[in-house]
Amino acid sequence: MDVVDDTIPWPFDKQNIMKKILGYLDYECLRHAEDVCLSWKTIIANEKLWEKLLQRNLQQIPDWGKMEQVLRLRNSAIFLLPFKDSFEYQKEVCCQIGDSIKKLKSNWTNGINTGTNYSFNTTPTKARANKPIHLSMNQRWIIRVSPNGRISTRNRWAPEEEHVVKLLPDKRIPIDDAIIESVQFNDELFAAVGVVGTRTIVFIFEIKEHEAESPLLKCVAWRKIEDTAATDYVYNFDSKNCIRLKGDLLLLCGRKIADQSTVVSLMNVKELRTIYKRKEVTSRVGQLTDFAVDDWCVVLLFGRKETPRAPRINRYMLQIRDAASFEFLQSFVLPIIHSDVCRFDYSRRFVVTGSDDSRVRIWNVSEGTCDGDFQHGCKTLSSLKIVADRLILTCDGGGIVKLWRLDAAINPETRDDPSSVLLKTLDAPLPPYSTFRQVKCLAMQADEFQIALVLQYDTKSPTLYVIDFFAEDEMNENGCTTKKRRNRKRRLV
Repeated sequence: MDVVDDTIPWPFDKQNIMKKILGYLDYECLRHAEDVCLSWKTIIANEKLWEKLLQRNLQQIPDWGKMEQVLRLRNSAIFLLPFKDSFEYQKEVCCQIGDSIKKLKSNWTNGINTGTNYSFNTTPTKARANKPIHLSMNQRWIIRVSPNGRISTRNRWAPEEEHVVKLLPDKRIPIDDAIIESVQFNDELFAAVGVVGTRTIVFIFEIKEHEAESPLLKCVAWRKIEDTAATDYVYNFDSKNCIRLKGDLLLLCGRKIADQSTVVSLMNVKELRTIYKRKEVTSRVGQLTDFAVDDWCVVLLFGRKETPRAPRINRYMLQIRDAASFEFLQSFVLPIIHSDVCRFDYSRRFVVTGSDDSRVRIWNVSEGTCDGDFQHGCKTLSSLKIVADRLILTCDGGGIVKLWRLDAAINPETRDDPSSVLLKTLDAPLPPYSTFRQVKCLAMQADEFQIALVLQYDTKSPTLYVIDFFAEDEMNENGCTTKKRRNRKRRLV
């Protein structure tokens, strides 16, 4: 019996069945389904399946939402087309987002990227050359706190020029005389720690305009957290490392001078609401070394001096507390004996620590166990970062970045095999100076699209080195050949 014969009765509603089936397809299958026959193509167009697929993926798949935002920021041509409600437009957007995600993952796996040096206009003094560099990044901006205490920005997707952030003046808020020491920010708000005379102040800025050159900031709230000249000088805060911003939650950590206990405050910066204030953790636990926060918990890393009661194996402790109430959840000792923890990062289930012997360890927060470890190299570890809960990035003092697979590092079958854990080793950036210059300090920020490094060479001007894994000019065969040739030249140098 010929099933395509129109004279044979069909007991079911073919149109409704095809609508249901085609509505479950992803963008690749839906693109192929259009080429099957004219009837399927008509159903896909009439039922607006491309539009429904785009809306569903943007709501349910985080990678699609991030990629759509990045394509808009990169001024992708597809978002500049007219007739944005048309069937062809929805299809092109879906295909471009999906293909870009596949291309980005392939670039990370194969090490395809472009690296570019950008210079800064400021030169630090000898006293500041060895001080830590403060660097932050979001989907649109790369932010650096300059040596003169000003906030400098670069557009991530056109980082050739650096601009000083404009702060809207306010007579009630001491902004003009503030020397900014550190910055944390998201897409809507900035949180900055500044020093005004003897006072240390936390400022909350609202982004008023997304200008092409730099954002315009208006201070909407501020709080004095320390005043060394006051008679009631009780708390001490490290202005370069006392805040963490995750989403709308701002975590502030310091210490009480009287007994050296740790004090923790948390506020919602979007609602300008204090969740809790100056919760104390006794100094018997140790001195706060680093900390992190997300929507569920606060992670505190404590370091303790070696004593007969606290031997060398018990020097580091990780404490997990509830983010909403600061209630104690659990704590466990990190059995790190022959080295000191110098780097720390946290993402959902795992805490990653880096030691001064370049050993990287992955700790399971829920179980309190070390699920994997690996060696970065022979040089001192300068920075590490967890990217998209899939990769661990490590960087040494020479600017060499290595990419490690997180899933392979915690898998009992592959974690002892370095070739399975190590994904790629990226070449160090070429120094912009004709004579050899030693890297004094380094800072790194990274996400799924780029790695940003700021390197301070002696007392020369620092340089920004951007490694872009979303470079469209490297996707063809000639681009890959050019990249390999450039890498060979760097190794020869």
